[in-house]
Amino acid sequence: MSNKKMGGKLSKLSQFSGIRQGSEPVEPEAETLCTPTNAQSPSQDKAKRKTDSDKETQVTLNIKILRRQKDWLSDTAQTIRDNNEDPVAPADRVYPQHLIQVAIDLLHSNEVDWSKIRNVEELRGHLNL
Repeated sequence: MSNKKMGGKLSKLSQFSGIRQGSEPVEPEAETLCTPTNAQSPSQDKAKRKTDSDKETQVTLNIKILRRQKDWLSDTAQTIRDNNEDPVAPADRVYPQHLIQVAIDLLHSNEVDWSKIRNVEELRGHLNL
């Protein structure tokens, strides 16, 4: 492709990419660097930060479990959801991950001397499982 054709395409693309055709570099305005496209007013931003800091950050945990355990978790969560006679808001419904969170809380609150547990079988024995 010739330079003339490329120059025309570059000038069209430069309007979107921030590339300038002039010889001197142009700094972007400070507002464009700091302002997200869905910017909120400062009061809304403070309110959002306050509510976000009130909640703990959730992270994804990728674990492998037996198929029968997965099926049990799914069936049990479905049973809990079915126990509700009235509709339940999506945020309040029980799913397998909620059961795992409860299991973690149960392990955390159980009086286990974790410094003496050497493997899963010892933990099962201590918990009488």
